[in-house]
Amino acid sequence: MDLILRNGTVVTHAEEFIADIGIEGGRIKQIGQELGASAKEIDVGGKYVFPGGVDAHTHVDFELMGKRTIDDFHSSTVQAACGGVTTVIDYVFPAPGETLMQAVESWNAKAKDKTVIDYGLHPTLFKPDDQMLQEMGDLVAEGHTSFKIFMTELGEFDQFAPQYVEAMNMAGKLGALTNIHCEDQCCISYITKQLEAAGKSNVKHFPDSRPRISEGLAAHRACALARIADAPVYLVHLSCEESMDELNDARAKGQTVYGETRPIYLHLDRERFNSKTDPERYVGWPPLREADQMEVLWQALDSAVLQTVATDHVGWSMEQKLEESAVDTLQPGMSNLETVMPMLYSEGIGKGRLTRKRFVEVISTNPAKIFGLYPQKGTIAIGSDADMVVFDPNKEVTISHENMHSNQDWELHEGFQVTGWPEMTLSRGEIIVENGKVLAQPGRGKMLRRRKFGQL
Repeated sequence: MDLILRNGTVVTHAEEFIADIGIEGGRIKQIGQELGASAKEIDVGGKYVFPGGVDAHTHVDFELMGKRTIDDFHSSTVQAACGGVTTVIDYVFPAPGETLMQAVESWNAKAKDKTVIDYGLHPTLFKPDDQMLQEMGDLVAEGHTSFKIFMTELGEFDQFAPQYVEAMNMAGKLGALTNIHCEDQCCISYITKQLEAAGKSNVKHFPDSRPRISEGLAAHRACALARIADAPVYLVHLSCEESMDELNDARAKGQTVYGETRPIYLHLDRERFNSKTDPERYVGWPPLREADQMEVLWQALDSAVLQTVATDHVGWSMEQKLEESAVDTLQPGMSNLETVMPMLYSEGIGKGRLTRKRFVEVISTNPAKIFGLYPQKGTIAIGSDADMVVFDPNKEVTISHENMHSNQDWELHEGFQVTGWPEMTLSRGEIIVENGKVLAQPGRGKMLRRRKFGQL
């Protein structure tokens, strides 16, 4: 064997046990006690060995609202690797006049010489037409088995709703999953106009411009339209109890509906917008909510109302974040890939909100299953890719920009203290990060062909 990890406490979504893990040819060859000799051996006694994280929602290198991200496929995947994430699935945005297939090809061209971990791609649908519906079949055949829809003005959803429902139906027929951004543009536009008239359109009032009812209404509509389309759906970055109610209601009707949340909604609340220091850094779509909504989401994760945690990672400079000041032009997004796993561990397991097995489920196994990567990714099992994280549960870290690997010139969680941090990250059996040192070469990551959608 090429490598054996000795004496670690292996944690999967189903079990926890002490064992050696033997790796050969980039895959897990053996799991057991006192495995034979190997070319290299590492004692990881006293540490947890988790499957590598699978982040199913990233924007690592793209343009939005006229701005290009400060991060790219190298800096973003380095962050991921340092934080224990070994697979990302990135959203593809077609340029004007570009077909879906051309957009996927251009995205892969950006990625293939820079990534240090494996990656998949979700094509995004804008104003679906007959050509796009035909292309969806070709993309699914190529292993791109999920598509994104925005219910906001970014996707002109209200103008093209019948075509989007048709696209959802097509995705379902093809064995693909439709990922939906749930915010109601009618609500947003109406309330934004009222805020502007009242002189309350600055960043402090950003959460008021995209209220919880906007998200809940869109989640309700998304589920109802999915029922009409007879298609499974995955609702991204949910932030509040109104959306949890819609998930439960849709499932009670027999629908296949999955829910994702993101770190900012678990760790931060809307009081951040009263900060005297650059509150624009906290802007995301949807906004941060009231403090009580954080516990709502933790309970939803623990009880399987929500299935996954994903970052919606996107890196901007502070200059880019500060360029606009009105609620409808503020730049959304922030770097999250390096901190998602340790913060989820510290705040989830460390505070009794999640078990270790549930932690693995929401950060790795469930996204791998939902998006057609399991058991290649998302578990520690014989034959699976040797994507693993050796995790020190006792290491105390104060998060600071100077220790992070983003090209951002700021850190969202500056000063947060966490207990538990990745010590070593392996991707297909290769040690790509060890004790904070990046060992991986750019371009070693592979684009993944994903299988068709399968229910949890």
